Amino acid sequence: MITRLAESLGYRVLEVRDGDGTLSVGGHDGASALRVGWRPLIVEGYTGSGSIDRFAIRTRDAAFRHSLRDLRERLRHPAGDTDPVELARPILGLLQPGHYGVRIWRDANVHIEPFGENGTAWWYPYEPIGTEGTAVIPTDAWPPRDEATLNGYVEEIEEGARPLSVILRSEPPGDEQDCAAFLIDGHHKLAAYRRTAIAPHFLDIARLADRRPCAPDDLRDVIDGDRKLQQSAANLMRYLEDRHT
Repeated sequence: MITRLAESLGYRVLEVRDGDGTLSVGGHDGASALRVGWRPLIVEGYTGSGSIDRFAIRTRDAAFRHSLRDLRERLRHPAGDTDPVELARPILGLLQPGHYGVRIWRDANVHIEPFGENGTAWWYPYEPIGTEGTAVIPTDAWPPRDEATLNGYVEEIEEGARPLSVILRSEPPGDEQDCAAFLIDGHHKLAAYRRTAIAPHFLDIARLADRRPCAPDDLRDVIDGDRKLQQSAANLMRYLEDRHT
């Protein structure tokens, strides 16, 4: 079923057999975790507060977050290639073994959900303004620093280039208006698209697996004993614990 969904959305389905697992995404949309170096960096899910709102919690370990910046040096790919599988090769080697869908997602409809106070991001799907399409969760500073790099991409886009940012998600989007993806590379590119008001283009990688949520320990790790976050995430934690008993 999930393979057919992926193919219907334009993903090329493939099996990763020799990935080393230093970059991984687990769970299903609405209860997923991005892991780097075998530790959770971000967990996203529904708050379960009675309204349809979603949130993401990022680890407060700054040194750990910086490790993703180092990893990005291994994610560089030639911008002129149009084969999504070839573009994704450097990333596929970092993923845990399993089946994935890879596509070039052109003219994407997204909103960006940066982290604010206490390493959290909150949004409401289906809002008429501001949250249409996929919620893209940055893994680095947003808006990105380095104005010179940003301006360079703005100029390229205005001249007709369509550089690809890279997103990784726990499964193909069943509902494009209520889903989330992790932005693992290309923050300046995405910001440049926003500045030019041109719809962004992505290299979009989706994990294909049974719909099982991420582990409760992933959420515990990013909360790291913070009582306010424990309260905010209590309903999601109960859901994860129930599904992993």
